[in-house]
Amino acid sequence: MSRRGAIPDRNDAGRVPIGAILTVLILAGAGFGAYWFLGEYGFIDDGSGGADEAAGEAPGIVADGEEPEWLAGTGHDLPDVIDASGERPAMYELPDWIWEVNDQSWDLTVVREGEGDGQEALAERQNLVLVSPTDELFLVTDELRNDYLMSVVHWDAEQDVTWLRRGGRPGPTVVTELSLVTGEADTQWDNGAVAPVNNVDGDIVDVGYIGIQPDGLELWESASSGKYLTGVLWRDGDDFVRSLISARIERMAAQGFGDGAGVEAWIDVNGMRAVYHGTYDGDGEPEEQWLVHNLSDDSFAEASVDVPSVGCTPVDAVRRGAFDGDLIEAKCDGVTYLLDPYESGAPQAQE
Repeated sequence: MSRRGAIPDRNDAGRVPIGAILTVLILAGAGFGAYWFLGEYGFIDDGSGGADEAAGEAPGIVADGEEPEWLAGTGHDLPDVIDASGERPAMYELPDWIWEVNDQSWDLTVVREGEGDGQEALAERQNLVLVSPTDELFLVTDELRNDYLMSVVHWDAEQDVTWLRRGGRPGPTVVTELSLVTGEADTQWDNGAVAPVNNVDGDIVDVGYIGIQPDGLELWESASSGKYLTGVLWRDGDDFVRSLISARIERMAAQGFGDGAGVEAWIDVNGMRAVYHGTYDGDGEPEEQWLVHNLSDDSFAEASVDVPSVGCTPVDAVRRGAFDGDLIEAKCDGVTYLLDPYESGAPQAQE
């Protein structure tokens, strides 16, 4: 969801209350192990520093004597305010009971302070900030490492499970699952559903959340280093399930159809369908493979697509192609066309 003028430098939509992990586990007497794990896998800085606090106010702080709507009837009071510090706005401390009242109407963002030195540090400080439906700000943690750019892949507010991306450096982007209930961080959270190329040195890398299908399943994707699609998976409750198409994509890539380990893709999460494409440039004439994929039952089939030229690609990005009705938008020799992967109709040039 889009918000909030009070929050500078908003990055990925999503939620990842890591500070709650530390709070809960420390109170439970298990904090040391959780803190070590998060630090060991690169999510927490062990530094001591931080900008000097300076008094200030920011939107999101309730006036004395007032109470936000979401707090009414909970039996709780707002915690103490943390004064503005550096580029960070004033906000509230994070109480333990916040996870009893938060839901999908809440939000979370990374408030990034400074640009670092451009080498060892990519930011002066990164803060995870939980945002209430009425824009109150709660500091989850300001101890994120500053030598990576941290962002949220996805958050399930009902199960209090989150996936955090660690990026900003060359190479694969690591994604780790964090449980807010137990404080456990899992680097192998996919249950084998992610394509083998995205399981690197014990980490799951270069994966992303696409959206929720009409049947309630979460649709996820994995990508190659070149940002091509390497596989599709679903999240169903606590489980991740690998799509059958992933093995076929792996075979296409191995045969030279595609780019490295992945292929081009058009995905319609609401229509529960997808189209995949790869081109093989061998010694002879270029060859193409097209697949149509039914996301509702995981069935797929080869398709015959009438194209104006070999090597058509998605318009916006190699794995972020768009549908127009039952047609797909493709760029062919610099011209945008609508292609028909289902009835093999003639390509339609767009102005």
